[in-house]
Amino acid sequence: MRKPGTLITLVTIIALTLGWVIGGFFTSTSVAKAIASIPASPIVVDAKYKKDQHTIEYSMLNPGGMPLTIVQESFVFTPGKETKEKSYIVSNVPVNVKLLPGVITKVELKLKPGTEKLQLGDVVLATFTYHHPLSEDLYTVVHSFTMETADTTGGKK
Repeated sequence: MRKPGTLITLVTIIALTLGWVIGGFFTSTSVAKAIASIPASPIVVDAKYKKDQHTIEYSMLNPGGMPLTIVQESFVFTPGKETKEKSYIVSNVPVNVKLLPGVITKVELKLKPGTEKLQLGDVVLATFTYHHPLSEDLYTVVHSFTMETADTTGGKK
């Protein structure tokens, strides 16, 4: 027969190892869920003016773990020295746009047909209102776009 001290030590080591494995599993699972539910703010990673389509295309990244939904947008225009337009109207307001987690989503603001194309020095301030699925609160992200290049595909953020 084995000594009782050896048996107790062996059972204790097995119990501690099993407890460590089970505890580590539940801890990592709950930490992953907690991180996934953190309400992150979308980030505008790029903004380009598409002159031929008369739209500003925003590339937005959702760094959080849950999808966000854009529910409203506002638009402020400040004319530059070269533009004749004093204000612009957005003809396509993106609402109910889903921003999936970890994915860059394109959001386009289409300017009203018949208005002048954006000129150098024009500034567009877009405010996107969004909500997180775990909250009824509304949040906003604001992005300023200045038309600084003369090409037809883009402006600088």
